Amino acid sequence: MRNHYLIHCILSGSGTYQTSIGGADFQYRLHGGQAFLAEPNKLVHYYADRDQPWEYMWIEFDGMKAREYLSEAGLSQHSPVYHPLSDQGRELCFGHLRQIVDHPELLPSQVMGHAYLFFGALIQSSRSAKKTVKNNIQDFYVQSTADFIENHYMEDISVEDLAANVNLNRSYFSKLFKKATTKTPQEFLILYRINKACQFLRNTDLPISQIAQLTGYGNPFHFTRAFKSVYDIPPQEWRKRNPGSAGH
Repeated sequence: MRNHYLIHCILSGSGTYQTSIGGADFQYRLHGGQAFLAEPNKLVHYYADRDQPWEYMWIEFDGMKAREYLSEAGLSQHSPVYHPLSDQGRELCFGHLRQIVDHPELLPSQVMGHAYLFFGALIQSSRSAKKTVKNNIQDFYVQSTADFIENHYMEDISVEDLAANVNLNRSYFSKLFKKATTKTPQEFLILYRINKACQFLRNTDLPISQIAQLTGYGNPFHFTRAFKSVYDIPPQEWRKRNPGSAGH
C-alpha cells in the first residue's frame, strides 16, 4: 500500500496486476503500451512476466485535482487499466512522463508542467475517458481553500479557519471538501505542509526544529509525527534518502 496515487506506464514486456475489492480478487494481464493505476491505501500486487519481463516508468502523485483527472481518464480502483485510443496518443502521453524521468535536472516548475501535460494526454488518449460535470461553486470553495493554505500554511491555522475563509459551517465545509478531493481539510493541510517540509529538507541544511516552525508546527515532535504519518519514516531519515541541492 502507498500513501499516494501511482500510475505505471508499461514500455515493453508484460506482467500481472492484482487487487482485491470488497473481498473479490481481480487480476489483469498487462503488456507494453498499457498503464495501470494504484490508489492510495489499497493493497495491490504486481509482478513481471518470467519470460518477457516488463519495463515501465511510474509517477507518484496526489493533490486536490488528482481524483478529478483520473475520473476524466476513466481510471479508478474498479477500472485500473489504461487502454490507449491510438499509438500516437499513447506516445504523447508516455513522452511527457519520459521527459521527467530522463531529465532529473528539470526545475520543479518544469516537472509540474510536464506532469500536467501528462495528465492532459492521458485523458485525451484513454479509451475509457469520460466527461465530468463541473460544480463551479464547489470548485470555487476548494480553490479558495487551497489558496488560503498556500498563503498561511506556516501559521497556526485550523480547520475552523479554513471554513471561516469561505464563510461555511465547519461540518458542511469538511463534507464538501472531502467529496471534492477525497481528503479531509486537515489531511490536505498536513500533506501541503509536509510537501513544503520536503523541499526544505532536500534543498537546505536547516535543522528539523526550524523546518517545523517554517511549516506551521510549533512543536518539532508534532512535526515528526505528522511527517511519519505521510512517509512512514522520520524527516531525518527522509533527508538522508533524498539528498538535494543543500550545500551546493
